[in-house]
Amino acid sequence: MKQRSLIQFAACAALALGTTSLRAEDAPKPADAPATAKVDDTSKPADAPAAAKADDAAASAPAQVSDDAQKVLTQINEAYGSLKTLDLAGKLSSNIEAAGEKHNDSGDFTASFAAPNKFRHALKDDILCGSTGEKAFSYLKAKNMYSMADAAKDKVATKDLPRPLPQILEMQNPSLMLALAKDPSKELTENVVSVAKAEDTKIGDVSCPTLKLSLKNKLTVLLAVDPQTHFVRQSVTNIKPMLDQQGVSDVKTATYTVDYTTTTVGAEVKDAQFAWAPPEGAKDFAAQQAAADEGESNPSDALVGQEAPAFKLTGLDGKELALSDLKGKVVILDFWATWCPPCRASLPHLNKLYDEKKGEGLQVFAVDQQEDKDKVQGFVDKTKLGVPVLLDSNGEVGGKYKVSGIPETVIIGKDGKVKKVFVGFDANSTPEEMHKAVAEAMK
Repeated sequence: MKQRSLIQFAACAALALGTTSLRAEDAPKPADAPATAKVDDTSKPADAPAAAKADDAAASAPAQVSDDAQKVLTQINEAYGSLKTLDLAGKLSSNIEAAGEKHNDSGDFTASFAAPNKFRHALKDDILCGSTGEKAFSYLKAKNMYSMADAAKDKVATKDLPRPLPQILEMQNPSLMLALAKDPSKELTENVVSVAKAEDTKIGDVSCPTLKLSLKNKLTVLLAVDPQTHFVRQSVTNIKPMLDQQGVSDVKTATYTVDYTTTTVGAEVKDAQFAWAPPEGAKDFAAQQAAADEGESNPSDALVGQEAPAFKLTGLDGKELALSDLKGKVVILDFWATWCPPCRASLPHLNKLYDEKKGEGLQVFAVDQQEDKDKVQGFVDKTKLGVPVLLDSNGEVGGKYKVSGIPETVIIGKDGKVKKVFVGFDANSTPEEMHKAVAEAMK
């Protein structure tokens, strides 16, 4: 699977990996927090309005499970609870039609499990994660970055696994997640409003009992179960509410499917297949992840007050531009990509700002990250984007500007120093804050 498809769905599962380009800041909060996340209510005053208290009560209420759905949950619990070893293979696929575009991506994955705590999940040419039994790890091939932590010694609640394992498994391999879980059925009802029995899902010649999980974050999951083994056969997540929340326009469909083509119970496994060590030259992002957990600043915040890194890039018009050519101007650099929903949501606001201020000398550039020129040109033509586009084909300039999440918008003052950095996009606040920062820089 191409990296862009992972990033499209990261917000849905709060894939705050440090392994994808979308950071946790870009995920909707708290309404669209991941199914395994908890919402901190400690900041609310004691005299909160009755409606807010009612919402809190609803959020903490246990899932409503129908009798026929409970029967399926019990079967799932018994199947995964007695599991010793498991081999899995399958395909991840996305189907998004929104903002006048269609995105369909797919990729193959494999996985293995040995009770109680050894596992390995590999998405081809992208994410690898697992546990050796002693250490839990995650690794992103595209960025040659990894994290390691002590592994849980026994089965635990998924949320208690080292990050980012809960987010990866929840979205990419729910069957493996249930194999690792201390209480599989509880995993499926955590932060869920209701579980109901849906119509059976026909996969090939087999009719699979299907559960409909309505999550508290407004997403829905259709979980099809093999009628013989009671293991997950297919999971389809509707992520349209997440894209709506992010301001993506005209969302017609948005689904993410995990389809298991092979499930082998009692597979022969060996310790060697769970062994792993960081590849030579790989970077450990554990410190960066810990900083994000503690609410510390983004890496790019370190740029504020410093000289903006110099660069030369070629635009869609074929002309080369150097930052030094813009000396004495206020400059906005917006790091983005066509596949990124928050980026697409933010560009019209950036375009409006450019139209309003270019007469006063404001320079704005949309710096595309590592995409083909033709693809970018097609997007610009379709959306009639007026902001000049620069092509950062190898991501080198993005690296200089410490881009760890997109969109990242950097405001450079007339003195050539970085004045403000915005990571992510919130339609309710980012445009206003950006206008204020530009107005201050242009004084």
